[in-house]
Amino acid sequence: MRRKSFSIVYMKNSFKIGHLVEDNCQSQHAPKAAHPENKAEQLAARDTYRFRTAVSKMKGSGLVKYYELQSTRAKLVFYGDYSTCKRYVPHTSLTREHFQHYFGSEDLICEFLLDTSIYLFKELHFLNEIQLDIPSHGKLYSVELTRQEMDHYMNCELTEMKDGHHHRFFYIYRDQELDQFTNQFVKVKRIRRKKL
Repeated sequence: MRRKSFSIVYMKNSFKIGHLVEDNCQSQHAPKAAHPENKAEQLAARDTYRFRTAVSKMKGSGLVKYYELQSTRAKLVFYGDYSTCKRYVPHTSLTREHFQHYFGSEDLICEFLLDTSIYLFKELHFLNEIQLDIPSHGKLYSVELTRQEMDHYMNCELTEMKDGHHHRFFYIYRDQELDQFTNQFVKVKRIRRKKL
């Protein structure tokens, strides 16, 4: 007989339902104790896997030129224009319209930076700092944020917003809130073209 078990937890004035798990999938044995020297390596490997998974699932993941994770700091650099993206990733399914949807104007770029910052801090509890760079229209738009700054800006702890994969949380903001984020965190500087 297959039974499914789940847990209900009362948190902050509401009930939350945990993961459904089939009883025959649960191990009856206690987990083996890891060697202390291997535990740090296992945690680092797990965090790296989670980081790669989160980047692959985020909105606009096909526009990522490269990314890196150093302990608790992540850096993502995006393609600045569609032709460069198409040249380096010829098999991409993204069209010019997709690219314009994300990076067509300065407001869209700032909105993308805000959305991506919230997503990464919500999904990856181990991240303490992120840097996002988008070169576009002769300018470099960049954000360098710590988790503390983002939690203070959002007036909540983003790690509490993640509850398995069963719940979706939406952040709805007005133009003035986007302007506030842009003024406070987004740095814009001109990119000088190299002379040949």
